[in-house]
Amino acid sequence: MRLARPLAAAMLVVAAVSVPQPAKAAVFKHPGVLVSRAQLDFVKANLGNEPWKSAWTALQRSSYASLSYTAKPRAVVECGPRSDPDHGCSDERKDAMAAYTHALQWYLTKDSRYATKAIQIMDAWSAVITKHTGDNAPLQTGWAGANFSRAAELIKHTYTGWSQAGRFAGKLRTVYLPTLIAGRPNNNGNWELIMTDAAIGIAVHLDDRASFDRAVATWRGRLPAYIYLATDGALPKAPPGSTYNTKAEIIDYWHGQTKFVDGLTQETCRDFWHTGWGLAAISHVAETARHQGVDLYAKAKHRLRFAMDFHARLQLGGTVPSWLCGGKVTRDLGAHFEVGYNALHHRLGYDDVPYATRWVEQSRPAGVSHFLGWETLTHAQNPDGAWTSGSATPDFNSDGVGDIFSAATGTLTVWNGEGGNRFGPATTIGGGWAVFSRPIAGDFNGDGISDLLAVKKDTNTLHVWNGEGANEFTSAIELGPGWEPYASTLMSLGDVNEDGHTDIGAVHAETGTLTVWNGEGGNRFGPATTIGGGWAVFSRPIAGDFNGDGIGDLAAVNKAGNELHVWNGRGSNNFTPAIKLGPGWEPYASTLMSLGDVNKDGHTDIGAVHAETGMLYLWNGKGGNKFGPATAISSGWTSYF
Repeated sequence: MRLARPLAAAMLVVAAVSVPQPAKAAVFKHPGVLVSRAQLDFVKANLGNEPWKSAWTALQRSSYASLSYTAKPRAVVECGPRSDPDHGCSDERKDAMAAYTHALQWYLTKDSRYATKAIQIMDAWSAVITKHTGDNAPLQTGWAGANFSRAAELIKHTYTGWSQAGRFAGKLRTVYLPTLIAGRPNNNGNWELIMTDAAIGIAVHLDDRASFDRAVATWRGRLPAYIYLATDGALPKAPPGSTYNTKAEIIDYWHGQTKFVDGLTQETCRDFWHTGWGLAAISHVAETARHQGVDLYAKAKHRLRFAMDFHARLQLGGTVPSWLCGGKVTRDLGAHFEVGYNALHHRLGYDDVPYATRWVEQSRPAGVSHFLGWETLTHAQNPDGAWTSGSATPDFNSDGVGDIFSAATGTLTVWNGEGGNRFGPATTIGGGWAVFSRPIAGDFNGDGISDLLAVKKDTNTLHVWNGEGANEFTSAIELGPGWEPYASTLMSLGDVNEDGHTDIGAVHAETGTLTVWNGEGGNRFGPATTIGGGWAVFSRPIAGDFNGDGIGDLAAVNKAGNELHVWNGRGSNNFTPAIKLGPGWEPYASTLMSLGDVNKDGHTDIGAVHAETGMLYLWNGKGGNKFGPATAISSGWTSYF
């Protein structure tokens, strides 16, 4: 199998991955409710490090983790307003949390006693539960159903010997799912969001695509009805199916708030605790959908980051303006942000949420709260499944053998391929680079068959396998520990200066400076050429001959101002001043595409997806880094991959 491909083809992969995701996955992936196997493997490898060490200790010391824990099941759980009366409500919530806690302990220790205890709890409930009643019944079903689905998913798909798994699944389908999937559009938003969190988890566990699709649809409708953005118009959106039809009704539903700003939520003027629950549930649904190949963070990312930072700033003592909630808010935000914060900050690279960062770090380790459990442990800095693409491996020294490179230790390092999966000594090029790397492919040994390189999670060692054809590979060559197995900012730019050697580009993690090195052969590189500052460490600038002069050019999005920049290469790593193509572009995990010569006029064209509008645009290259007016192709595209 030949895996190497030219850079232009790799960029087309970006275009393909940017296609709007369908509201369903072809096949459900298990375990895949809130946490995945890869996420938990990452946690397991880091239990001796912070912040996971403290989070793990907190879990183990909890009453929910005790092997003497005893379930208290009921046939009918009756929950009045605010769970008063409480006939089994607290018991069911606690038992669901205990089941999930023991499921996590099982996976992270492989001590079967914990799996047995989780099963014991779930079997006790599936033997008797028939319904939920009372005013709080829908929310109660969401609270318990969320953790029960997570526990059942982990045990069923990582442990053998649960004989009553089918009975428990049957109760999830008949006792919980019908209530959850019906929604609750007229209640405060955290209700329907928590119910949707449980619904999508149960749908995945049951391999129920119709319910999965319905949960996703409910989430899509509720998201803008819960978190406001100025692009929504003068008023927030009404929840689909609700009875809120007038301005006065919507203002009343938003607890009397009349001025709306980015990040305000439907429950901000109620209190921050329930607001945090709503934001957590939004993140949970997006996380579960993500495990199933459906990208909901593309829709939620801006709303979530504005909302998290808005509320964290006030929680941390920020001045409450007089127009907000009558000048008074209830600052009772909990440790509710871990899942969403990890997705936004650590996976997507948003570093413009300073107050959310402070609040998350200050609140660690996150404990339990009804439907939230141990999220510092499961999601802190967890990079599982970050959107990445492969890359053709360059031949930096032009000897016909592919070379490899990484910045995982913070130092940019290159090894010269010498054939037969042998590599020369590491060549290092300065420090301070983003600490991410990715699997890459190329013909490292020069035998005409593509090879593979990747970083192993448990040992963080860099491995190379020599392809032997028909998907057969030799044993791995290891190139030392200390490498990260996740997304990359490094770029093989091709031969930017047309001297016959492949060049490298990267964004410096500390300074945000876009840097290019000219390959000189033999894994030697010329001095770094820097091209301005302010770039995101997740940016992936693209290369192509945009002006048709035979010399490679560069394009990237500046983090400050979100402007699309193009530089015309002059050879020897010299570039003209930047051509700017307007603001509003996403500076993370690139959507920029070098499209080749789309209109066959001899000049390379550019495509991109606008971060705010989701519109796919094409610019026709006219030479000299000049471009025709943007052609809008269609809307509804994601602005990252």
